[in-house]
Amino acid sequence: MGSSHALDVALLMLRVAAGGFLLPHALGKLFGWFNGPGLAGFAGELRGFGLPAAVPLPLLLAVLQVLAGLAVLLGWQTHAAALVGAAFIAFTAWLALPRGWFWMHGGMEYPVMWTLLLLSVALAGAGTFSLDALLASPGVPS
Repeated sequence: MGSSHALDVALLMLRVAAGGFLLPHALGKLFGWFNGPGLAGFAGELRGFGLPAAVPLPLLLAVLQVLAGLAVLLGWQTHAAALVGAAFIAFTAWLALPRGWFWMHGGMEYPVMWTLLLLSVALAGAGTFSLDALLASPGVPS
């Protein structure tokens, strides 16, 4: 496997992991899927952290997270989408800061890892196996 091909496969794997992690969490907030809280529960979580939760903020945040997760997964507008996803997860890490480092105690370890993964995708880009690359190909109407 050539180094260029290996890099493209690695970027695909990173995007699938990052988008595949972010998307179900977002769908849980938006629709209650995957035992998620749904919009009412998400609003309650925001209030529990002392954050604003007035309508339509929970809806807007959940939709933005769904779109970011889907875009990262598909490799579409990857740089921006991964930055948005990283911002969401970095905020989660910040909220977990008072509980320390280790995730097993509710700390920030796990969200920091996912933030770094999403930032890596934002910096590296989507790679060849992505909508970004497909749409940038010559002969493909934009």
